[in-house]
Amino acid sequence: MNKYLRLLRIQQWYKNLVIFLAVFFTNNLSNTGLLIRTIFGFIALCLVSSSYYILNDIWDVEEDKRHPEKKNRPIASGEIEKGTALFISALLLILSLLISYNLSLKFAVFPIVLFLLSIAYNVRLKDVAIIDVHMIALNFLLKAISGAVLIEVPASSWLVITIFFMALLLGVSKRLADMQLLGEDVIKHKKVYRIYNRKLLEMLIVVISAILLFAYGLYSFIVHGSLYAVTTLPFASFMTFRYLYFVSINHEAARKTQLIFKDKQMLIAFILWIITSYIVMNVESLVFLK
Repeated sequence: MNKYLRLLRIQQWYKNLVIFLAVFFTNNLSNTGLLIRTIFGFIALCLVSSSYYILNDIWDVEEDKRHPEKKNRPIASGEIEKGTALFISALLLILSLLISYNLSLKFAVFPIVLFLLSIAYNVRLKDVAIIDVHMIALNFLLKAISGAVLIEVPASSWLVITIFFMALLLGVSKRLADMQLLGEDVIKHKKVYRIYNRKLLEMLIVVISAILLFAYGLYSFIVHGSLYAVTTLPFASFMTFRYLYFVSINHEAARKTQLIFKDKQMLIAFILWIITSYIVMNVESLVFLK
């Protein structure tokens, strides 16, 4: 059973949590109907994510066999046959689409688009520098917007910008972390590293981090029009700086972002950010998505 759970990459499902941003920032967590819809939407996104993760592992199996960490993945290690993996991928995709369609026809478009984009990424776009990390950011962006579509509220343009640059930062940082891990052998694993270099990636990280914090600051102040909302900014900036620290020391969390919240400081900051945001929304009766 463990090998199948690893095949699904359930540790990556946290990326789909952005679907809850809409129900959270519209202060609808107490609305049982909308919360349940969002939970089922989250399940649908997790299923389609695992579907294209499996296809990615099938596509990259030869490269993964040469990678010091990815060689232990179920397909690369030979624990699961390609045919079996392909069947599971198709089954997960069908289940995702069935759940999505029953939730909303508009929402059902998102799993389809996400799946097609993943195919485009694996076939060609992952080998095109700059575009590859933008595809990762677009993936996060679509998941966040899907949450708003699911509960039929407009998505805040500032929130969309913030999510986009957060995902872009994660993508670029992972490229740098891979380069630090693999050294000169990095080109053997991905063609895109013929273009990327350490200096370029470090510059991109600085620029993206600045835009991310600036966008979040404006989101907190302009959208809410209240200084109370800005109280969430210290927690957001701390988490950003803490993550940049992980990148600078080549911490494993820079390559595997799911490990970030095993760090006590990061986890505490994240919890405080959630609590503060929730208090601000209720005390000020603010609507975050406008």
